[in-house]
Amino acid sequence: MDNLISSLLATQPTGMWETILTFFESGIGNFAISIILLTLIIKLVMSPLDFFNRRMSNNMSKMQAKIQPQMEAINKKYANDPNMKNQKLSELYKREKVNPMGSCWFMLLNLGLTLAIFITLLNGMNAMASYKIQSQYEQLMVAYVQDYAGDRLVLEQEDASVFEICLPFIEEMNAISDEQQKQQVFEVADQNVVTVYEQTKESFLWIDNIWIADNPFKNSIPSYSEYASVARLSEEEKNNENFQVVYDQIMDPLRNSYGKTNGYFILLVICAGVTFLNQWLIIRKNKQKGAQKAGYGTAIFMTIFMAFFTLLYTTMFSLYMITGQIVGLVMTPIFDAINKAIDKRKEKKNEPKDRLKRI
Repeated sequence: MDNLISSLLATQPTGMWETILTFFESGIGNFAISIILLTLIIKLVMSPLDFFNRRMSNNMSKMQAKIQPQMEAINKKYANDPNMKNQKLSELYKREKVNPMGSCWFMLLNLGLTLAIFITLLNGMNAMASYKIQSQYEQLMVAYVQDYAGDRLVLEQEDASVFEICLPFIEEMNAISDEQQKQQVFEVADQNVVTVYEQTKESFLWIDNIWIADNPFKNSIPSYSEYASVARLSEEEKNNENFQVVYDQIMDPLRNSYGKTNGYFILLVICAGVTFLNQWLIIRKNKQKGAQKAGYGTAIFMTIFMAFFTLLYTTMFSLYMITGQIVGLVMTPIFDAINKAIDKRKEKKNEPKDRLKRI
């Protein structure tokens, strides 16, 4: 059986994230823990950039709060003269050494890298889910026919899919005229499928299939329509009516007996809660007038955005998002403490200069 499985034709994704995850899984033995570890490493590598981005944003918020009364006075005085208002505001920024664009460029760099990781990792997880679901089904198909086919089952056939190789044997099994023999053949086939399924399924905590979302309306064993939407089927397979018939013949008994509710929206609730908490902590620190009101709008948008991806995409990607948000929560007080220490050190250095100015 191992030799047959090693000959399966599903192609493993070779993208950067997929390769790294596969490497981690080979040592850890669990993809869910591997994505958590990968997320921790990503956040660690990104932490210096995240720290400087937060520091510059905090400094800009303090400076904006400091000059807020003067800005309001200028806005009120030159409300009917936009050109003069902009000139006076520029003079104010220059005099107070405030550069609004300075923190924006740094923020855009951090945002760009974060989005790049988010999008490429999402694509990688989709490719990995396609491969894993298709690979598992191919293994189950082989298990289904292996006892009946015996030595006739040869998977290493040029330009032939596992389905094309297994289909003749399934048709032979269906055509057995002796009902008792037919029943025995199918009992052995179904038992082999169960055995291989237990060996190949990948679960984590309450989630029976990590390649499907944590969703009470999802079965851990996908239906044909779900399988077709995720697996990378060829056009020939999509248009082949026998493909669905074979899939249902193999997978329906398995799904009815061993399929489970694939979660309870727990990851969605955790992700939404942690995301909003993260945003709320950022809002609390921004004392600039009107900023907190706008911040709550951003917090609601981010919460819905993250919940959307948790609802529609794989458990693996949900674990990535949740781990990242939790790391952000842990890093926030650490970064705040470092910022306060840096500010106190600067204040001590400036104390002699301030005394000379007063003298």
